[in-house]
Amino acid sequence: MGSSGNSIDALFADLVHPNPNIRFTACSLLAEQFPEEAMPRLFDLMHDPDPGVYRTAVKALGMIGHQTVPDLIQLFNSSDNGTIRACCIKAIVQVSVSFPDDAFSVDTLTMLEKALDDDSPVVAQSALMTLGHLSKQASEEARVIPLLIKACDSSNIAHVQGAAMSLAELDSPLVNQCLQGLAADEGKDALIREVAQASLERRESLGFD
Repeated sequence: MGSSGNSIDALFADLVHPNPNIRFTACSLLAEQFPEEAMPRLFDLMHDPDPGVYRTAVKALGMIGHQTVPDLIQLFNSSDNGTIRACCIKAIVQVSVSFPDDAFSVDTLTMLEKALDDDSPVVAQSALMTLGHLSKQASEEARVIPLLIKACDSSNIAHVQGAAMSLAELDSPLVNQCLQGLAADEGKDALIREVAQASLERRESLGFD
């Protein structure tokens, strides 16, 4: 492939190629060679109705890295489309996958906290899964634990379950207090108490006090 084959237009054409390997290579080359020029066009693709297209755009933005985050937060805050808001959150995960040692801004965590209460269940669930993912990174664990603990106070059982399962894997005295409080709270739904108890047992099996 000559240099013309790696033009930004050719790479954008490859983003919608049926072969996932070609799409992945195009994402990688765009991030490497044309990050500034590619960003506005990738943000445009996040509005595409085709899931294959917007998921590829999310991956490419993640490979470009932290310079995409302010625009992702802005789009999240301004969009009334739940799919697009969920894509913004999923792009944060892709950034963290590509750059696992780099901490996110306070604004990023504020966005994720806001997303936990989103009207769209897909957005709220994406935020919870993202916090669970970030909790396993040393640069984020201490800042994410309070948000997961807050999610345990939700009346949504699926939220509590997701948050408690993520917390079960984290070695922190704050986690024990939260889960023990939930398991013992007779005012809570029985399922929530069971989830908390199961998470405490999981912690015990991992050797956490």
